[in-house]
Amino acid sequence: MSANILQTYLVSVLGCKVNQYDAQQIEQLLERYGLEKAPRSDDADVIVVHTCGVTADAARKSRQTIRKAQRDNPLARVIVTGCAANDELTKVDQDPVFRVPAGADWLRRLAEQLDALALPKDHDVPGIETDTFTLSRFDGHTRAFLKVQDGCDIGCSFCIIPQLRKEPRDKAIADAVREATALTEAGYRELVVTGVSVGLYGRGRGSSLAEMLRELARVPNIGRIRLSSLHPGELTDELLAVWSSTPNIMPHLHLSLQSGSNAVLHAMRRGYTAEEYLDAVERARAALDTPAFTTDVIVGFPGETDAYFEESLEFCAKVGFSQMHVFTYSPRPKTMAARMGNQINGAVATERGERLRELGERMAADYHARFLNREVDVLVEGVKDGKATGYTQHYVPAEFETSADLKGRVVPLAVSATTATVISGTDRL
Repeated sequence: MSANILQTYLVSVLGCKVNQYDAQQIEQLLERYGLEKAPRSDDADVIVVHTCGVTADAARKSRQTIRKAQRDNPLARVIVTGCAANDELTKVDQDPVFRVPAGADWLRRLAEQLDALALPKDHDVPGIETDTFTLSRFDGHTRAFLKVQDGCDIGCSFCIIPQLRKEPRDKAIADAVREATALTEAGYRELVVTGVSVGLYGRGRGSSLAEMLRELARVPNIGRIRLSSLHPGELTDELLAVWSSTPNIMPHLHLSLQSGSNAVLHAMRRGYTAEEYLDAVERARAALDTPAFTTDVIVGFPGETDAYFEESLEFCAKVGFSQMHVFTYSPRPKTMAARMGNQINGAVATERGERLRELGERMAADYHARFLNREVDVLVEGVKDGKATGYTQHYVPAEFETSADLKGRVVPLAVSATTATVISGTDRL
């Protein structure tokens, strides 16, 4: 670390795709202030911890990361940003230099705090508002994330995110197209269109997510477009029509389920029934080629009886997900679910989670087997010890042997073997 002048930075990020995008914004903002990225935390003059608060465990890890940064580099200016930036969620013995919680204009507020550190900014930063400050690169990733939406007001009873990320807000289509163009020109072959609740896009603008995707697909030389998590009610006929007629948009849908029991869905205030969720799945299957459905499921939600869990397990098997992320319910402060009775015993929730994960492995194996003896396209994310790894159009993990440096390239793969975790074969280069 330099003795007097702030010259270097490091950003530690926890959490979701939106947080990963935010971290890239923070890095590129710090560089506009003349800072250079440090190779290690103990070499950094400024350390930003971009926190996650979606679960109690995420907030705990955020606190640990803050403490570690302070312990490893006592002279660094430690700044805390993100969903768990408020003192209530990440209180530590030694206060950071400042905190910038998530919400509208958080990046502008961060810039104001950086100004207060007397960093040598030589010019104004254009588009400093969160929704217009665009990225030109996505360091450390083969796929680039493109955040087009922030905030949520759906109001699930277990979720703290609306309190942390605040009201929904959108990036203008023209700004998103400009950013997609810059990222494509920088060589990224896949853009992941993301947001806190991306399916809400356009609600306040008189536009729609379908319109956004239609315009992104027109960017010259754009590669793959992948969409992040959707609420099943957001899978409109308009969106499916654009999806099915645009080869660039990958046939992978992350439809967050949370439970397959109508009683639990009602208590969660998810706004749909299991039957309505299944209808969304069936409409997507009718429109797209062998679409992959990934999802999130919570076990141990307050009031989840054995019978309700069995309903959820049976429903998941009926859908046939290609991947399930299983979470054990953890109460979040100031949410309706935290005040509910009939909290579930931890051992019961753990056993339910194990059963769901076992089902998830069987479903993944069944889905992957559909691609045996077929040719798929793999975006290579890395090559190590002669083995290339990446993801197919359907977001299936893939690997194959190679002696070439194929990172960042889309490679045709003849699939000759599949398991629950990966498909493999021979490249067709």
